Amino acid sequence: LFVPSYFDFVRVRQLLRDEDVPFVGLSEYSEPPDVARARAALQRGELEGLLVYTERAHFFRRHLLKGDAQLAFYGLPSYAHFYPELAQMLCAAPSDQPRGGGAAAGGTCVALFSKYDLQPLRRLVGDARAARMVADRETSFLFQ
Repeated sequence: LFVPSYFDFVRVRQLLRDEDVPFVGLSEYSEPPDVARARAALQRGELEGLLVYTERAHFFRRHLLKGDAQLAFYGLPSYAHFYPELAQMLCAAPSDQPRGGGAAAGGTCVALFSKYDLQPLRRLVGDARAARMVADRETSFLFQ
């Protein structure tokens, strides 16, 4: 779960604790041993629950988080190039491994946005498509 701001990270972290959902949080304040432990567990497929990752942690550290086939954006990233960087870290499901990694090999990516996210959405999909997506009555959009 990619969270764009630390305030949202704190909110999500508290919600996950209140609901007893297992998770590992990686922020810009995470200690290197904690980051290494979480990355190793993710790569081995031993991470239980969610990995919650902040935009500032990605901005400053650029952690390589391989090993998951699902990515969710709690909010759109401030920098458009973060979206493809994170999406390229997705790997295929175990049955799809011979085809190679990447989002095209079976990974899924979901991004939550509202009409107030028009500027970051424009950076990701372009002006015309963003205007249509915000004004459209559809609630989901699929890109392949």
